Amino acid sequence: MTTAIIAASTLGVMAGAHLYWAAGGQAGSGAAIPQANGEPLFRPGRGATVLVAIGLFALAGLALWRDGLILLPLPFFIAKIGAWLATLVFLARAIGDFKYLGWSKCVRGSQFARLDDVFYAPLCLMLAI
Repeated sequence: MTTAIIAASTLGVMAGAHLYWAAGGQAGSGAAIPQANGEPLFRPGRGATVLVAIGLFALAGLALWRDGLILLPLPFFIAKIGAWLATLVFLARAIGDFKYLGWSKCVRGSQFARLDDVFYAPLCLMLAI
């Protein structure tokens, strides 16, 4: 139960950060996107950032549902499958894409890459667990 609350709280904070950025906030945004040659690899728009926030909120709800802390009028096997899919996604994110993300990345030296090594990838591994 405690694990689900910690995971849901963490995902909720992450969703809140995305909503902050979608509303135009700038703090931390430079460290949130992979970079190559000092430039961000992409510049997500407001809509994409809000969609990420919604997805993170949904994952927070999934963690609570899977642990029985909230009830939804849906078959429970959906919670089980969703939790396993989320686990695979977070594990894949921690491992990375062999170029810009995760422990397997080759492109290093940026603020994002340093934070990815010490914070983002370990956080994804913890969420996967």
